[in-house]
Amino acid sequence: MSQYDLSRPVVQQVREAADIVAVIGEVITLKHRGRNWLGLCPFHGEKTPSFNVSREKGTYYCFGCKKGGDVIDFVMETERLAFGEAVERLAERFGVVLPMASPEARRRRDEAGEITAALEAAQALYRRQVHEDRPRAFLERRGVAPQTVLDFGLGFARGEWRGLCDALKGKVAERTLLAAGLAVQGEDGRLWDRFRDRVTIPINSSRGSVIAFGGRTLGDDPAKYLNSPETALFSKSQTLFALDRAVRAFAKTERCLVVEGYFDCIALHAAGFVETVATLGTSLTEQHARELQRRVRRVVVCFDGDAAGRRAALSALRTLLGFDLEVRVLLLPSDQDPDDIVRREGSEGFGRRLEGALREAEFLVTEMGSTRDERRAALRSSLEIVDVCRDPVRRYALREELARAAGVPVEQLGEVESPRVVASGRVVADLPPPGELALLRAILIDLPSARRIEALRGVPPDAADHPLTRTILKMVAESAAAGRPLEISGLTSDIDERDVRRLLAALEHEAPETTEEGLQLILRELWERQRKKRLALLNTEIAQAERQGDSERLQQLLHEWLPLSKRTPPS
Repeated sequence: MSQYDLSRPVVQQVREAADIVAVIGEVITLKHRGRNWLGLCPFHGEKTPSFNVSREKGTYYCFGCKKGGDVIDFVMETERLAFGEAVERLAERFGVVLPMASPEARRRRDEAGEITAALEAAQALYRRQVHEDRPRAFLERRGVAPQTVLDFGLGFARGEWRGLCDALKGKVAERTLLAAGLAVQGEDGRLWDRFRDRVTIPINSSRGSVIAFGGRTLGDDPAKYLNSPETALFSKSQTLFALDRAVRAFAKTERCLVVEGYFDCIALHAAGFVETVATLGTSLTEQHARELQRRVRRVVVCFDGDAAGRRAALSALRTLLGFDLEVRVLLLPSDQDPDDIVRREGSEGFGRRLEGALREAEFLVTEMGSTRDERRAALRSSLEIVDVCRDPVRRYALREELARAAGVPVEQLGEVESPRVVASGRVVADLPPPGELALLRAILIDLPSARRIEALRGVPPDAADHPLTRTILKMVAESAAAGRPLEISGLTSDIDERDVRRLLAALEHEAPETTEEGLQLILRELWERQRKKRLALLNTEIAQAERQGDSERLQQLLHEWLPLSKRTPPS
């Protein structure tokens, strides 16, 4: 949550102040070519430069991988930052003073600050109590060393109903204890501690601040583990335990290990596998995958080998493939977890198991069955998993392996259409057809400024087929109505969608220069397309009116149909 006002005018001020050539020039070597700058794309391997940067328009675009956008997009991609983080970093670098957030945003920020202070106060109390006999004995039995207890901030919530509430009375408001998930309210309105007689595990944000707790019971509570509820700071579906610690190792290991339990994760960190994170009692979600995609290329899923663990691994594989991540699956014996393996086999033993983790297709083949008949029966469900993969080459290779295992020629599997809605940043949505690209280029680049509004008026409404074209035409019309010049650089402040910014960056490179004559041909084609659509609809309605004997409606429809059937598009 940003403490600054990141409204469109503020973000546009940052875009204008940030020198895109200077920013990108720190990542790759750029050479001046004509009006643009050229270099080797940082997003895919290439030997011939195809990465173009326009200082004038504030955009970049790669012919090879089709990635493009503005300076904020580039910082988000290369530094794996969220939008607000990228804006703040650029503002700091180029001396833009960001205004504080709106009153409502300030209220939310102040509320988040109060919750954070409450969580930190609770953490301080829990840590002081972890050395008591019962939690110390439990942690020793689990093989958790004192240094690990200290490193992970493990604590203890006593079995008292109001131990924390009373300790923080007068320091933290009751409403804040509730908002932080530290207390629950009884029917009589009185507050009670949420965590009682439990070893507490602080859950941190990716930046390292406490946002929630997990608790492992030391008593006979049937709920062995308990998590904080959803709060303004914490969501299980978006949070990975120990990510703040693991992210430091990602650059070195180039992978992330995902396990299911707190103490599995803690044990692997203690054994030297500091690239490990854990889900929080939920399956691996798209939000988790998106967070990992920003930081690593490979994910190793390490779940139990029982039926539930295998189902969870299949689900995780499908989710991760959808975000273009390379996946390995390590299934452990059904009666053992990573904590058990490390304690019995040590770091070297677990490392050997890790080296034997199955590739995506290998894991799917094992799950399809041991005989060819079983694999053929399970082939369709396995194909549904690999078909979410966005890379067509990789998708084909995976399908080929599955088909070979089932004894089915890959040619018989049929074609799979590439998904258009894609995971953040890895691959991009399809560009509009050439005619629509040329139309946008004419209005925003090639025509003289005085001619652009006139050309825009000649575009038939709703004639474009591609959603990105329709979005940009709408923005251009709004810009013209407001009296703003029709320029690519003038549209960026109104654009939130990254695919739209990418398309604007692509116009100069993916479409040839549009002449006046070429524009007229495009407009005639669009008008003709719209006329045919309307005629087809009228023909359907005329037939319906004839069947119903509605002569009045029929005459109205024919009155529109007759001139339209003879009309030629405007020249």
